[in-house]
Amino acid sequence: MERSWPPANERPRTVLAGFGNPLHGDDGVGPFVARRIHESLPHSEEIDLLELSDSAFRLVERLAGYRRAVIVDALVDEQAEVGALRRFELAALPEDGHASFHTGGLASALALARGLGMRTPEEIVVYGIVIREPREFAERLSGPLEARVPEIAAAIARAEFGSPG
Repeated sequence: MERSWPPANERPRTVLAGFGNPLHGDDGVGPFVARRIHESLPHSEEIDLLELSDSAFRLVERLAGYRRAVIVDALVDEQAEVGALRRFELAALPEDGHASFHTGGLASALALARGLGMRTPEEIVVYGIVIREPREFAERLSGPLEARVPEIAAAIARAEFGSPG
């Protein structure tokens, strides 16, 4: 079994996690924005930064031991403006009804982890940044989304960390 480093009792109380695939263009906005937020924080050493692209189950595994998690991810919404920001409390996340290790969502992964006795964060906030469905491989964000990154990062930094961003 893989062990997390540093040990849970030596971690900061808060983790900032950017989730998404940086090789799928706008789907990589989560890690991109999380990194920008972390770099802007005056006491960033008190907040761990995670950049992940694999699965919700892997994300939940990496959250173990933290009291609070702020997760930034892409949100596909063909009706909303690209770059629109949505904030979700964990309790408001929809349960997807299944707990497959390949297709389970964040709510299922957390339910499974808690059922297995894993210590997960007491407070989890998820920010979804609206994108269009990523249809091609690209290592950079689209122009419209990249232009919105500074305001998105600043808004999250203010709301969650009291920082001007």
